[in-house]
Amino acid sequence: MAAKTASTDTVKKRSQIKAIWFRYKKNKLAVAGLILLVVLILVAICAPLIVPYEKVVEQNLMERLAPMSGAHWFGTDEYGRDMFARIIWGARYSLALGVGSIIISLIFGALIGAVCGYVGGKLDNIVMRLMDVLLAIPQILMAICIVAALGQGAFNLLIAMSASTVPKFVRIVRSSVLSLKQEEYIEAARACGTGDGRIIYRHVLPNVMGPIIVQATITMAMTILAISSLSFIGLGVPTPQPEWGTILSENKSQMRYYPYLCTIPGIAILVSVIAMNLIGDGLRDALDPKLKN
Repeated sequence: MAAKTASTDTVKKRSQIKAIWFRYKKNKLAVAGLILLVVLILVAICAPLIVPYEKVVEQNLMERLAPMSGAHWFGTDEYGRDMFARIIWGARYSLALGVGSIIISLIFGALIGAVCGYVGGKLDNIVMRLMDVLLAIPQILMAICIVAALGQGAFNLLIAMSASTVPKFVRIVRSSVLSLKQEEYIEAARACGTGDGRIIYRHVLPNVMGPIIVQATITMAMTILAISSLSFIGLGVPTPQPEWGTILSENKSQMRYYPYLCTIPGIAILVSVIAMNLIGDGLRDALDPKLKN
């Protein structure tokens, strides 16, 4: 009987995933965003196969500020470093920091929001007032303060971006849990003697994943933009590491006579942010219960 129930649940989950994918692929812009993201991820993963890391940091002053050519597809910067190599490897830093910070903030935000929404009482009031204070501070300003306190570096930037996005997920998960915890299946689980921790893990969190996933994709776009902004002003990934914002900062003095040095990393940032936003819009429509029919 238990095996039959588990099999039925698996079939239902698969049918739900197929239905979500059917609604998602009807949105052509969302599919285009997904394709762009997959291409960026493949570029980041296969960066060592595309161009060796030595090309990223190798300086050749004899070829400084070289134009685009077969030898240097995107030209070279003022130190003679190959811009194509730096852009390709920059995808690793920008995407890894963006995805990593969202995963960390999602884990902590979902746990805190689920516990507060399910337990309620004084714990909920105290944590939510703290979240209100944090939400009153702009994300980029909070990240600047954390990086300024911890120091410049990729790891510190990861911590800063994660901490600045946790309150958003706490709020979203808590509001979803408040609407779910009075449902009949939650009451039935309590009546069967199921512990609160297991109810949260097995019944509450899986049913609030829709809003969380949508918020994660949209927040990831803003996070990548914030990471590049911090690197641009010297509070993010330090040079010579090839983060897109750092590349922009290094070449801003050459923008007038060699605009491609800033245009190319700017386009990379633009494409990644647009891809994330398109995916987020598509997922929001695909997961919307009102659009199921």
